[in-house]
Amino acid sequence: MDAKMSQRTQGRKPRIVIAGGGFAGAYTAKHLKSAIHQFDADVLLLDRNNYFIFYPLLVEAGTGSLEPRHAIVPIRQFLNRSSRFRMAETLGVDLEKKQVVYRIIGESEEQRADYDHLVLAIGSVTRLPPIPGLAEHCYEMKSLADSVGLRDRAIQMLELANVTKDEAKRRALLHFVVVGSNFTGIEVAGEFQEYMREAARVFRNIKPEDCQLTVVERADRILTVLDEDLSKFAHDALVKRGVKIRVKTSVKELKADEVILDNGEVLAAHTLVWCGGVKENPLAAKLPFPLDARGYIECERDLRVKGFDNVWAVGDCAAIKDEEGRLYAPTAQNALRMGKICAQNITRSLRGERLKPCNLVNQGSLAALGCRTAVAKIFGVKVSGILAWWMWRTVYLLKMPTLARKIRVAADWTVDLFFQRDFSQLGVHRSAVVASRPKY
Repeated sequence: MDAKMSQRTQGRKPRIVIAGGGFAGAYTAKHLKSAIHQFDADVLLLDRNNYFIFYPLLVEAGTGSLEPRHAIVPIRQFLNRSSRFRMAETLGVDLEKKQVVYRIIGESEEQRADYDHLVLAIGSVTRLPPIPGLAEHCYEMKSLADSVGLRDRAIQMLELANVTKDEAKRRALLHFVVVGSNFTGIEVAGEFQEYMREAARVFRNIKPEDCQLTVVERADRILTVLDEDLSKFAHDALVKRGVKIRVKTSVKELKADEVILDNGEVLAAHTLVWCGGVKENPLAAKLPFPLDARGYIECERDLRVKGFDNVWAVGDCAAIKDEEGRLYAPTAQNALRMGKICAQNITRSLRGERLKPCNLVNQGSLAALGCRTAVAKIFGVKVSGILAWWMWRTVYLLKMPTLARKIRVAADWTVDLFFQRDFSQLGVHRSAVVASRPKY
């Protein structure tokens, strides 16, 4: 109520700054249209990229089932026309002056943006534990450059293996190890094994069975977020296709041509893909807001940062609990719904109305396994096989923003059904992938 009265007496429109343009930040900005129309609110979104990634399609963008640029959504076209966007990196927050400190990408000078409401949607980063050799040799799956870079790596290994006479070395070149069996890890395993075995058919000296893939998981089963029967179906489907799965196991050391497991087993492999989860964005520790024991921004159930009436946090960076005190998982599904609720609560705050808690009901989970196979649980109904794969594609096609993007994705998938994929590099090699990662 005080904020609303203050803005009216000062005769200016409320200023809303959103730091971060991923799912949570972009959808917060998108759903602030009521605040824009009713209060003529000034909405400014800051992000170091002028697009956000539609993460469910990230792996397919790498393996060629989808044109890579169709897995990204241009922020300027996604936002309301009344919203503003700046391609900038958030550096800090000045609480006394109620300003966000940022730097335009490509410039060295710091700038500031005044805010009446601040939304923190700074996301998370890949969790890389201090395993010897991991930072130097692993591949990640967090960005479009990571996905396409892994595709280039796969083609490079196929080309090298094709001219290698030593059979053991050839198999090591074509052996990919994926650490982590979350949705991303399992999809990487299934899709890239299918991609490499399909590609092997165009190489004279490589047999499809030469391409091996091993999944390493610390838990006692894969896809632990799913019910045990769906997890078992996914496990059996992958094993039947030749994927090796090591549970209750982790990586002890990584070398250029070896993966050493904590049980002493040594895997001859030249490529390791790290899908071992995420951790807090290091920027969170530099901001003047309370953090939980893990380093995530502590929030009330209405998405306000604890101790603040006009600062909000959404998405992967926020520690938000449900009615039973359990933390919401850092998923794209939760992030976009938090964005909508945050926008609604900011609008309620401007009106002086009571805020509503963030109550998210799990609508279901889907995991693609490659070879047009998937597992799914939608509104409590469990499905597996090709029907689940069809549901996976249908659900994410419907969730893809803008009609133009939907048509492009549908066209890509249709072409993929009838024609062979390309097995060529796109020029995104490891050096380019590493250079594209944000530095903190």
